[in-house]
Amino acid sequence: MTITLFTSRIVLDKLGIEDFGIYNVVGGLTSMFIFFQSSLANATQRFLNIELGKNNIKGANDVFCQHLILYLVVSVIIIFLGETIGLWFVYNKLTIPPERLTAAIWVYQFTLISLCITLMGIVFNSEIIAHEDMNIYSYVGIFEGCARLAIAYAISITPFDRLIVYGFLMLFVSLIVQSTYFIYCRKRYQECKLYYIWDKSLFKKTSSIVGWNTVGTAVYAINDSGVNILLNMFFGPVVNAARGISFQINNAVNNFTTNFFVSVRPQIVKSYAQGDNQYLLKLFYNSSKYSFLLLWVLCLSLGLCIDRILHLWLKEVPNYTNIFTLWIFAYSLVNVLNNPVWSVALAVGKLKKYISVGSTVFLLVFPLAYIALKSGYSPVCVFIILFIVRLCYLVVVLTIIKPYINYSVIDYFKLVILPICYVMVLSFIVNFIIKNILPDTQTMMFIFIILSLIVTCISTWLVGISKNEKKYIISILRKYINKNENENN
Repeated sequence: MTITLFTSRIVLDKLGIEDFGIYNVVGGLTSMFIFFQSSLANATQRFLNIELGKNNIKGANDVFCQHLILYLVVSVIIIFLGETIGLWFVYNKLTIPPERLTAAIWVYQFTLISLCITLMGIVFNSEIIAHEDMNIYSYVGIFEGCARLAIAYAISITPFDRLIVYGFLMLFVSLIVQSTYFIYCRKRYQECKLYYIWDKSLFKKTSSIVGWNTVGTAVYAINDSGVNILLNMFFGPVVNAARGISFQINNAVNNFTTNFFVSVRPQIVKSYAQGDNQYLLKLFYNSSKYSFLLLWVLCLSLGLCIDRILHLWLKEVPNYTNIFTLWIFAYSLVNVLNNPVWSVALAVGKLKKYISVGSTVFLLVFPLAYIALKSGYSPVCVFIILFIVRLCYLVVVLTIIKPYINYSVIDYFKLVILPICYVMVLSFIVNFIIKNILPDTQTMMFIFIILSLIVTCISTWLVGISKNEKKYIISILRKYINKNENENN
């Protein structure tokens, strides 16, 4: 997170607000094609977890090979769409200064290639997650963060067009990361043997999952990239830069909960495959609560100091960056509760109702945002709409999955919602009081952030976790202390 935030500061400074905004909107346009990648990744992850949960190596090998072939086909489709419709959109619809259009086209091409490389590598990434081999996943993530820092330094000294160099180097890092996953999986996992297979029954099952996934992730892409394009059309690249910065802050913070949940998802799918509904519900409740609280600890501390943090972090802060960041934090806190719901739906495999109804609700973001902007509202309204619609979406999908795993609404309220509310209220009140007591200086800001983290963690311990969970944590700590004492003796 630290590397990401520091890198963003350098990149914004060296590229400038306009070029940073261009990279954000052009890169966002290519990510509209990413719904193919996300759909296939979800399908691959599900089928690998199901087969490995049954200890069926042959079945896992079939999934691996057939999905790799599908990834190749989809990559060809993405390139075709990107070089026709996508390229036309860049030339004719985006608000880009004429003198920067050539650089924008280069960035678009680099991002499109990077997308296809990442797409081909997703099957190997899915293998690592399915095996819960989190060490290599962590090492590659750390390398990627350090590589981005090196890129930030490189563009500060390059004599060439910095925007073009930045796009090329980001493509190069993507190639290294996916090559690492490929080599590791080929050496480590016996089901990663390449051969041609076309199993019609497996393809039919995959197509169903991928088809409904594609609808859902396409809606997400429309809301994400489409809204970014709307902001560009109504306000220009400077507002895109503000959005890009706020999303980078949010993505850095979200890495904690994302990586936390990466380790939980395989267990959810495997517990369903094994018919262990009791363990499935335990994972469902606990992962919902802890992923939210983990994100809340960071969002509260940063949110209360957002103005001073931005001015300390950036040399020039684009307008709206602070308020964008706060609303994106709010959106992410709601969205993080959807991760366990989606994992359960994916494990069950009955996505028709989940996607059709849920996506209809979530798709409201784009037209509502367009109407609001067309009516003359500020760009902040887009993020308010996104938050409200996502909250409605969460309620809808929780209702849809209830018959599949037969969870109790009362239990969900008692075990997830109430502890979250208790922690939020208690920690916010205490932190707000501390923030207003301390002097508004840079030094005091760092002291407040440390105090805020401590206060929120104490609040979580007091009102966020059950007695049994406290006993379990204490027993783990005692074992750890006793182990260290024995080793020292």
